[in-house]
Amino acid sequence: MADQCTLRLMRELNALEKSDQLAMTVHYKEGNVREISALILGPPGTPYALGFYEFAFSVPGNYPASAPTVLIRTTNQGRTRFGPNLYASGKVCLSIIGTWHGSRGEEWSPAQGLESVLLSIQSLLSATPYFNEPGYENHNKESDQENIELYNSKIRHENLRLAVIRPLEEALGLVPPETRAVNRPRPNRPPANDLDEGQQVHQEEMSKTGAFDDYRKQRFLWYLELYKQAVQEGLQKEVSRQGTNFPSLPFEFGSNAMRGEWNYPDLEQRMNVLEAKIMEETHQWPMEGMKLAEKDAGIAVNLHGQHEQTVAGLRRRGDAMMDLTLVDNNPFLWKLVYFGRPMTQYDGGVLIIKIYISPRHPLEQPRVFVETPLFHVRLSTKKVLIYLPARAEEMSRHVEGIIASLEDESPPYNPLMTVNPEATKLFWGSRDQQRQYHRKLRRSVEESIE
Repeated sequence: MADQCTLRLMRELNALEKSDQLAMTVHYKEGNVREISALILGPPGTPYALGFYEFAFSVPGNYPASAPTVLIRTTNQGRTRFGPNLYASGKVCLSIIGTWHGSRGEEWSPAQGLESVLLSIQSLLSATPYFNEPGYENHNKESDQENIELYNSKIRHENLRLAVIRPLEEALGLVPPETRAVNRPRPNRPPANDLDEGQQVHQEEMSKTGAFDDYRKQRFLWYLELYKQAVQEGLQKEVSRQGTNFPSLPFEFGSNAMRGEWNYPDLEQRMNVLEAKIMEETHQWPMEGMKLAEKDAGIAVNLHGQHEQTVAGLRRRGDAMMDLTLVDNNPFLWKLVYFGRPMTQYDGGVLIIKIYISPRHPLEQPRVFVETPLFHVRLSTKKVLIYLPARAEEMSRHVEGIIASLEDESPPYNPLMTVNPEATKLFWGSRDQQRQYHRKLRRSVEESIE
């Protein structure tokens, strides 16, 4: 019989997996539920925007009486401190987990849980992390403005380099330029009081699992235009700093600092390579899948069955506005033709949507492209559609999620669900801008039938 700690953890993990929280996800091995890996997406509007920050949770046997231990893994192998509370050693300085003395009521209690800790960590990824440094909380002097901007500038660069580009390069088997040097000196070991030997082993083992590789790739395609926009802004704003080393701030010292140099041209080149590699991988899926289909492999048979069930479901509902077929009878490439419903913004339009499915589905999630020209807040200029399925393993739910994402005429503002900067600005802008958005959308729909 499972102990109370395990039961509590399973309830929390199941709740996190079913939540519509886009900014965080967790992974754990069924045989060791107390060792958890978590990924937090940097909040838009901060220097951490859309970066992938990975953390290791180690839960004590008397949980929830005691708080979990948390370490940050996104440290450039112990070389980079990503904020006053996020040490290069891996230490996360936070009152809720007892690593910082907070005010009364900020300490751990059994009423809190994993989500509470994740949200508290997310709050550290703020718009002005400079103020998170003890003793600098109330600083707002003109003399500090230069340091505030400088700190944000360093984080914005390293956010793209270390929290977006580097882990994707590793997932795709690309060797980052900074790791090519022979006999590179090993990074300093974290102090014993920050990271003991057992924790180091756990951190290294978990970082090799690749548990979040697909999550990162999917969201890289979703937010690609936003990443490229950030690079272009860096190229424009940091012209005089290109190729120069990061200076240290007053509270950065020794190995516990953010060291590096501004090199946005390099980031731009590496991002283009990532885009090409991920798109190549996506188009490879149907070819890999066809070989499995020829062998009647289980995944191919399963997807054939799911396609037939999804089509039958559409027919039972009498939904004549959609036609779902397999491209060349390949169960790993679905084609959805969506006929715009009368009296809607898509009236008379015909949208052609391709759904690429991995041979490792559902461990790797489908990637969806709208081939028809369409101006939409949830469709990037690279034609990648952002949507959320109710159940990741069921392809029928993916089809439902795709249609729901397109048909939602008044979605609440969520910066993590908008991937077209121009469309986003118009849709949530003034009334005149909103009218411009709908004119552009309607014009693109009309182009779909020309």
